[in-house]
Amino acid sequence: MKDVKSLKDFDNDSLKKDAVVFNLLQIGELSNKKLTDDFKKTHNDIPWLQIYGLRNCIVHNYDNIHSILVYQTITLDLVELAKEIEILLNR
Repeated sequence: MKDVKSLKDFDNDSLKKDAVVFNLLQIGELSNKKLTDDFKKTHNDIPWLQIYGLRNCIVHNYDNIHSILVYQTITLDLVELAKEIEILLNR
């Protein structure tokens, strides 16, 4: 998120925050529904359980999602996930 410079900026932009949370939910849902267990076992360097776990947190506890968790996820975890997926796609 190039235009989000800080947690405060992110926390103050409810439209952006909602869009990010929705997309994280989608990533978790699709990783669980569209990828086979064999595929996930073969590519176990990607934290599939945590990805789906975040989806569950969002769905079942939406009104208590902490901005810092989402901000850290998009600024740290998604960067690493993108690198892993890039490697996977280039194989």
